[in-house]
Formats: sequence, C-alpha cells, structure tokens
Amino acid sequence: MKLEIKKVGTLALLAITLASCSPSNPPLPLPPPSACNTVGTDFQNLYAATLASNALYDNYLTMDLVTHEYTFTVSTNKTVCTLGYQGNATLFASSIPYTMEIYNNTTSTMVYSGNIVFNSASTDYQPITPTPLVAGNSYTIRRNANNYLGNIGNTIGRICRKNAGPNQYPATNGVLTITASNFYGSGGPVPNYGIPCIDIVFQ
Repeated sequence: MKLEIKKVGTLALLAITLASCSPSNPPLPLPPPSACNTVGTDFQNLYAATLASNALYDNYLTMDLVTHEYTFTVSTNKTVCTLGYQGNATLFASSIPYTMEIYNNTTSTMVYSGNIVFNSASTDYQPITPTPLVAGNSYTIRRNANNYLGNIGNTIGRICRKNAGPNQYPATNGVLTITASNFYGSGGPVPNYGIPCIDIVFQ
C-alpha cells in the first residue's frame, strides 16, 4: 500500500513538474499569407474605368517596341505577389520569356526582375517572388521582349490608348495610381501613348 501511494505521489509530482515547464499561454499559429487574388485587381479596375471614361479610349494590340512600361505609386504599403500579362502567340509557342522588372525610382533600385513565359490565349497570371512596395515611392513596371525572334511584330502588346492626344494621367483605382507610361527599344521613346496591360497583383 505504501509503495502504491509512493508511486502515485511520484507520478503526481512528475505531472506538476512537466506542467510547470509548459507555457501557460502557448503562441497562436501564424495566420496564412493573404491570398493573391487575381480577380477584380486595382489594375483591372483602373484599366476598365479608363476605357469607360471617354469614347476616345480603346483597347488595342499595338506598339512594336521592345519595352512597354508604366510608372505608378501605391497609397499604402503593398506586396506584389503575381504579374498578369497576355503574351505574344509566337513567343509563347517557342517558350520565350519576357523579362519583367519593377524598379524603384525613388531609391534607384531594381526591386524585382524575372523571366516569365506568358500564355497568349488571355491574360496569364504568374506568381513572382513577393516584392514589397513602399507607400509614396515611385515605381516603374516593365515588360521587355528582348528576344523577339527577329520579327519586331512579336513585341506588340495590349494597351489602353486614347485615339486623340496622350493618355491623361494620373489614373487611380484603389491603392494604385499610374502617373506615366512609356514605350521604347528598337525605336521610341513614345511617352504617355497608352497604358500597357500589365496587371500587378497585391497580397
């Protein structure tokens, strides 16, 4: 009997000791990262609103220049998680990527650069290394068709263009404001001719 009491006492002491080593309030698990939602993005809404704002705006496949870019700001800190673009059919069939870049004009720093093959059937969304953006800084996003297989027509891309005069900037939707655009390489530059349809998706 004394042996059983001793065993029970020892087990109770061990349980108390183990409990005292465990934190009383274990840390909560970290929430999952925000989804990278490619539906109803700020860019999509800005592009659609610009097209609808004036009968002189239209959606074109044009600008046979290597680099299509626009300059923008965000009103709150954001992280870019995905880029959307509709590639050229010939380049896609040959698995030739575009070089995509995000450049911080405020700090003169390249914050993202990567080679991405985009499907030509429609806007194709491809994830990138999460890239933080600082509110108020000026950024430029570029689509470079460096390897166009010797046919300058393969550099053409989709843009929102005003039929008379340059596009009117700034254009804003949500946290995104586009302040300028440019097209160059193998010709140009052609500033503010239209908004290249490069969707930038935030977490």
